[in-house]
Amino acid sequence: MKRFAPLLLLAMVGCADAPTPEATTMSNLEELNASPRAGILRAVIEIPAGTVEKRQYDPATNTFPIDLRNGQPRLIRFLPYPANYGFIPGTKMNKEEGGDGDAVDVFVLCGAVPSGTVLEVEPIGIIELLDAGERDDKLVALPIDPALRTVEAGDIHELPQAARDILVTWLLNYDPEDGAELVAVKGKADALATVERWRTK
Repeated sequence: MKRFAPLLLLAMVGCADAPTPEATTMSNLEELNASPRAGILRAVIEIPAGTVEKRQYDPATNTFPIDLRNGQPRLIRFLPYPANYGFIPGTKMNKEEGGDGDAVDVFVLCGAVPSGTVLEVEPIGIIELLDAGERDDKLVALPIDPALRTVEAGDIHELPQAARDILVTWLLNYDPEDGAELVAVKGKADALATVERWRTK
């Protein structure tokens, strides 16, 4: 199984107070969003835009190995990821409350960045999904750094309709085995409320 080098939090974009690589444990990751600035979060990128390997952060090894399904590497047999994909540290969608038990997922709309990059982002909306009967919502966010942005929008409903359609269509079709169902596409206020609902601290 191919593994990436340890998480390089020094590679943060726009995060002057980034922890050193030696201190990159999941505990520290959760602290990244412990005292957020209004409307701004930090996102850990697991899967770069344009790739097909389904990767997930492993806190035990501090790496981003390829997921396995039935003992085989999990590759997307559809179009590649349309945006950088990762999670919001310090959140967990509790199964007891209908979530999938994982951190809140996020699509960051910008050019591809490596696995392990931590970006300051502005959530602009949320795509609410049901996956195997559990909520598996996806934030949609833009990087704070204007040099990284490929599109400007204050809310997901300000994105071009085609861009929203691409994200939704991809999420509903990239993994036929899971059979995700669309609940709703909601704006910035709902995205921030979702993060607050699932905060672990």
